[in-house]
Amino acid sequence: MPLGLSGQQLGFGAEQINGQVLIESKLTGKGIKIGIIDGGFLKADRNPSLKSVFENKQILGYRDYLDSGAVPYSGSKALDDIHGTEVWELIAGHNTEKDVQYGLATGASFYLARTDHGGYERRQEEHNAIRAMEWMASEGVRIINLSLGYNYGYDDKNENYRPDQMDGKSTVLTQAIDRISGQYGVLIIVAAGNDGDTKWRILNSPADSKSALSIGATKYKTWDDMDYSSKGPEWLGYVKPDVSCYASGGTSFSTPIITGLAACLLEKDPTLTGKELKEIIIASCNLSAPNNHLGYGVPNAEKALQVMNNEIVEETQQIIRTEKGSYKQAAIKNIPYFTVYHKSGWKVIRKETLRTSKDKIKIQRVEKATSSTIIWKGGSVEIIWD
Repeated sequence: MPLGLSGQQLGFGAEQINGQVLIESKLTGKGIKIGIIDGGFLKADRNPSLKSVFENKQILGYRDYLDSGAVPYSGSKALDDIHGTEVWELIAGHNTEKDVQYGLATGASFYLARTDHGGYERRQEEHNAIRAMEWMASEGVRIINLSLGYNYGYDDKNENYRPDQMDGKSTVLTQAIDRISGQYGVLIIVAAGNDGDTKWRILNSPADSKSALSIGATKYKTWDDMDYSSKGPEWLGYVKPDVSCYASGGTSFSTPIITGLAACLLEKDPTLTGKELKEIIIASCNLSAPNNHLGYGVPNAEKALQVMNNEIVEETQQIIRTEKGSYKQAAIKNIPYFTVYHKSGWKVIRKETLRTSKDKIKIQRVEKATSSTIIWKGGSVEIIWD
């Protein structure tokens, strides 16, 4: 695990987005209200990584939309009621005993809502989430983390969505996110989903919301997308997911890393709207030419601060035009293999992993590709096929 300030360890997700810069800048999300809508917060009050959050009385509100009489932080591990606790840990967790910081927003305040039941899947859960968002927004919450998604698997199969309904307008939850984001200026950060390697393949609702900041998952060492990370539908008129970062266990756990980043940036400038905050995070990413597997790629906290300070930001992606059917480069050193996304516009036609040969790479244009993105840890090249 990477080292942070004073030798403390950073979680892999926080490290990948260069969260160390926020720690050194003493940004912790202090003064920012974050909402977490999830399936339960089992034993969060006994989680050592959240100890200081409870000791400092940073929880400002808690509602259970499944059972209003339930004891907070109770539930069943078998029903995945611990999911919200794990998400919360990646937003604000700092285990002082192990000296590991998992989340970046250790100073933020929190509103929590339990809306999703692990024992069943019903449309009512979506309405619970809408009620929770409205409550949080009315309380002045500026950022909402929604590591939930809905597509198929409902108890009543008639309630299952069709893939073509992941279109940014068909589901009530997607509609609600667009409405609440616009009305309150809230940034709602949503997990893309974990169906990238299933028949469904595309993202879930409400990650198709245009106003949401939708998060995919990347690998730690190579920075390409995890196979399970849901892809953006080709019929959308805009790129999804928006950005991506590391998570081994699902996009549910990429999302809170970005929520922590957003809270720290908002602490630096609380006047930002949710839309402006989203634009800054996207502008900090490693890809200027996006695709529907990674979005704009991995955010960089240092670059985000530079954007906020109106500093000149160095372009991280090299763009090359060529009329040839292949491209060679000898500039990549000590990289054993790399990933190539062959694209038509921003839509991936083919993804392939290739090995380097004597520190050289050769990319062959594939049929119908207008561009190809070469990506490796921290770097990328965009080839435009003229």
